[in-house]
Amino acid sequence: MPKLVYTNSAPSPEEFRRDLLQAMARVNPVDDLIELTAELLDFERKYKMGSEDFYLRYQAGALADELQHCMEWADAYDTFIQTKRLIETVLLRAAIQQVDDRVVA
Repeated sequence: MPKLVYTNSAPSPEEFRRDLLQAMARVNPVDDLIELTAELLDFERKYKMGSEDFYLRYQAGALADELQHCMEWADAYDTFIQTKRLIETVLLRAAIQQVDDRVVA
């Protein structure tokens, strides 16, 4: 996932827009999903718990204090699910489009 990091000072609005457009052009959901999977595996190994189980317990407020405040893991899992759904939706649309194209031809 492209990230914009500025140290020492904030960029000008023009510089920020340029950097944002360049970062958005480099976005690849499949690469993002791979990166998120690695991040989730790190949390799972560290805390000896699967991400899905963690997330369900996190949302229910049923975790020990150390984990209940692990917003980075919750955010990574939420982003993973959203990215996975995006990829599934795009693939499904492409498959439907191929079927529609064959029917029309």
